[in-house]
Amino acid sequence: MDLRVPGGSPATPKRVAVCASSLPRDTMRVVRTLFLHGAGRSGTAAWPHQVALGCDEWTFLDRDEAGDDPQRDAQRIVDVVPHGEECVVVAHSYGANAAVLASQRCPELVRGLVLFEPACFDLARGWANVEAEIARMAPVFMAATDPSVTDLEFSALFAATSGLAVPSLAAGELALQAARLRTLASPWNTGIDPSLGVPVRCVVVTSASSALYEDVAEALVVLGAQHLILPGSGHRPQDGVDVTALIEQVC
Repeated sequence: MDLRVPGGSPATPKRVAVCASSLPRDTMRVVRTLFLHGAGRSGTAAWPHQVALGCDEWTFLDRDEAGDDPQRDAQRIVDVVPHGEECVVVAHSYGANAAVLASQRCPELVRGLVLFEPACFDLARGWANVEAEIARMAPVFMAATDPSVTDLEFSALFAATSGLAVPSLAAGELALQAARLRTLASPWNTGIDPSLGVPVRCVVVTSASSALYEDVAEALVVLGAQHLILPGSGHRPQDGVDVTALIEQVC
């Protein structure tokens, strides 16, 4: 089911029932909220509006020194939750892959997911816009391991294919960013098991500005997720929504 909020202004989503996991829930257990960034900004820098709310039980995961890796980041999610507690994972874009992986590994630990424009292509194979994106991006991920492609060339290729401008950075900083991007697993080869789907409550939030992310959202709806649309909010709809209400929906 889609919930559409008119216009692009900040809004509190309407409260609705979401698809519940079949797992029993202990309402007395502490539920913490973990925020995981996408492939861009990380830690608190990726969630300025949420940081401003100052909730003590929210944890903003920084990028691992080795870079972004869905398998490793899924384990980080699992490891950071104290014994006897549960968590809700709020993730953006590429980071949603780690969130889904964590829920597949430990559905008794991950109570629910809130995913903003998730790049979970493993769960949306066969959808037209997803397949078109994979065909378009596959040469970029192949170039990532080609030593003859310089950091500058790779940055230009990655930016052009993503519809972005090459970042204006000093050579050393550009090299560091390129090195990080070159280690990314493709979002259609993250280790997510499609046969397991999303085994916990899940809310997906998109802006309706990208047919690609709408396809992914609809694929997740088929798997039981709730879909909230915030028109005009771009690829960062988390900057214009009351995330606390969404967290309550999946608890």
